[in-house]
Amino acid sequence: MSSQATRPKTKTRISATPSFSANHQQAAAIAHTDGPAAFIAAAGTGKTSILVQRLVRLVADEGVTPESILCVTFTRAAADEMEKRASKALRARGMTLKEIKPLRVVTFHGLGHQMLREKLELTPQQLNQKLISGDPRQWLAEDIIRPWRSNRSRGMNWDVEITDALAAVDRAKEAMVQPDGSIDFFRKDMSIDVELAARYQEFFINYEQTKKKEKLYDLSDLIYIPLNLLEGSPKYRKSWQGRYHYLQVDETQDTNPSQYKLIQYLAAPKQNVVVVGDPDQAIYQFRGASPEASILSFKTMYPKGKIYHIEHNYRSTPQILEAANKLISHNDITPGFEKILRSTQPDGAPVWVTAYEDQEMEAEGIAERIDRLQRTWKKHQEALSYKDIFVLSRTNHHLASLEIALARKRIPYRAAGGSSFFKRKTTRDILAYLALIDGVRVQQDFLAARNTPNPQRWDDVFTPVHSGEQNTAFRVVANIPSREFFASTGKTSHRFNATFYGTLAAHASGRPLLQYCEEHAYTIAKEHQLGVKDLVGLIKRLWSKSNNNPAEAIKNIRQFAYDVHLRHYDSKHHENSEEEAEAPTHHEEVKLEARYDELEELIQIAQKHHTIRHFLQAMARLKEQAEDNNKNKRDCVSLMTIHKSKGLESPVVFVMGMTEGIFPHRRSYTMAEDGPISITGIAEERRLAYVAFTRAQKQLFLSSLLRYRGTDAVASRFIDEAGLTPTNEDGELNPYLFKHDGTPRKLSPLVETPTLF
Repeated sequence: MSSQATRPKTKTRISATPSFSANHQQAAAIAHTDGPAAFIAAAGTGKTSILVQRLVRLVADEGVTPESILCVTFTRAAADEMEKRASKALRARGMTLKEIKPLRVVTFHGLGHQMLREKLELTPQQLNQKLISGDPRQWLAEDIIRPWRSNRSRGMNWDVEITDALAAVDRAKEAMVQPDGSIDFFRKDMSIDVELAARYQEFFINYEQTKKKEKLYDLSDLIYIPLNLLEGSPKYRKSWQGRYHYLQVDETQDTNPSQYKLIQYLAAPKQNVVVVGDPDQAIYQFRGASPEASILSFKTMYPKGKIYHIEHNYRSTPQILEAANKLISHNDITPGFEKILRSTQPDGAPVWVTAYEDQEMEAEGIAERIDRLQRTWKKHQEALSYKDIFVLSRTNHHLASLEIALARKRIPYRAAGGSSFFKRKTTRDILAYLALIDGVRVQQDFLAARNTPNPQRWDDVFTPVHSGEQNTAFRVVANIPSREFFASTGKTSHRFNATFYGTLAAHASGRPLLQYCEEHAYTIAKEHQLGVKDLVGLIKRLWSKSNNNPAEAIKNIRQFAYDVHLRHYDSKHHENSEEEAEAPTHHEEVKLEARYDELEELIQIAQKHHTIRHFLQAMARLKEQAEDNNKNKRDCVSLMTIHKSKGLESPVVFVMGMTEGIFPHRRSYTMAEDGPISITGIAEERRLAYVAFTRAQKQLFLSSLLRYRGTDAVASRFIDEAGLTPTNEDGELNPYLFKHDGTPRKLSPLVETPTLF
């Protein structure tokens, strides 16, 4: 069936829904029918409406059947929204649900899932059962690597981190590299010698062979296998290339090379493909996305393709867009992709930049300003409230101090994607460790009091509440081995399972599980005895070394066990939201550094408390306050990282931590002594700031720090590049140059403005 056969030969007409009135740039894009095209859609320009209206026009006006159109985007939420809007518009044009149902709006993973399961002749549920991620995938890799860790006879002795090995394999598969020819890829990708690259190749080969033997697949296979089939099987290629006559790809700047190549194959030979995106919003290169290999290569891939620039912004005030345009102009521009945001909104408030003394003052200042805004809106009966406020940060850990400040001021908030300070893996794990350490103190005090005139009663000390807290904490961290256990066994987990916990709880009869393990080690099943001994020994050592000081205890937890655990922990399966999971693979070293930063923030907070019990009680109170404030309330301030804010907008936006080393992140302008110089990091950070600025509709507040973690700080270069100047909280002076009394501010000689060279 050809595309011409699906269309009546009538004059093209643009048919927009009553709620959408297209400007001349949007109208030209909507009117595009045949041949390749790129829609360079800047922030706030109505990109989703353009895509929906073009889709509706193809079906309702051009007679294209819904089943011959494929729309691909990155997140399930975005796909659902586009499908919902298209369905509503088509029904308004007289089509039935049955006629609309064949329309395909999918994520890249969803498309790959369909292509793989059709080849394997499996149902969706059957394929899901064969997909491994998280712990099962890590254990599979661990079983391959463990014999190599100390096999000196083979010259291996390979002390590689599991997540590093798996991340390297994922990058190789994204680049469509075959296992038996991957040495050169690993050598160049990781800047390592041939001998070490050969070890990665051997792991890659063994990993793929093990999966094949057990008939298992990982998430990267959803693109890797279908693309290999498209390249190597004419029959498979023909079956898929004849299926869809029109393709629309959203957020193309965030595709990695293999995803973009998959779309090229599916669009051939008719090449009726529209790629949509904004190179200035390419913020996922650290996950493998490549705008240079995708949307910026459009003219190379399709020399006769058309480029449509869509620049009229319906979201932000001229003041916000002026700052955003000035900022992004400092990035290099690919010829043919030039654009500038043009505001359609009336003048608004200036962009405010406030410099605070430190993180705690910044958090309190933002909380106070939010409180003032809310009271002002209420007083003037404006239709704005907490739900109209976003607070964005470069990294998750920077929001911790703000959560505490908001909880104290009883301001309701929600952390997007379940990334709340109180729900993070690091917070949960460290508080569990501290609870177990404090449990040792309680037990020691009980034993010491037995020989005093007033001994304590067992039931008064080891209450159901105490035992419940202890046993919950036990289950959270029991599987985390000590550094020594890992070094001697190569195991990254004690591998305690549900049966182990159930049996242990039954024998303990309500007593603290850790205490029971110490006193009745002989009753533990043989396969778990080493793990139990390691856990008990670790907690007792932490108690003796920490002097009941929470900050010191956290440092010891990291040293004796936790940092090693994080290096081997695959967090994708456990915590990432669906939106994150649908995006390109995040490199593990970036995750690891973020975890370490979260731990540093936790140490900073713990330093304000004298004992472990005092710290645990304070955290419990704050968590309870936050939950009470947020319970059953939709009217909440939204806290999120800038990456999570992509595609969203809000009347009022705060961007925290506009400080060198925080934003731009230190990784973007520092390098290892023996590593290659890269200048792409700052460009991506600048695009990230551009995304943050353009989330704001009416008011944009930026904040920076004069001191960060006890040392002098430098204002983010992005503030100056946007044509802005920091002030103090009173709106006076430039606090980076002058103190409150007007005298010049002198930086510590240790503080230098970061540079690449």
